[in-house]
Amino acid sequence: MSDTLKNIITNIIGLLLLGLNVYMFYFDEVELTHFCVILCISLALFLFKGTKTKEWLSKGLSKIISK
Repeated sequence: MSDTLKNIITNIIGLLLLGLNVYMFYFDEVELTHFCVILCISLALFLFKGTKTKEWLSKGLSKIISK
């Protein structure tokens, strides 16, 4: 799979997650902290290329897991 196709897929997933997040915040009364966490994840999926996001996630998770 090419990088452009992966980028398009992650952009679509990010937008869907953003829409779901806003819906849940307004209608299901999700807490603000949960809203902010999902918002950061969805914007990271939408704004950055999949390869960069994968690198950042692996670095962040390795730091969390190694503690």
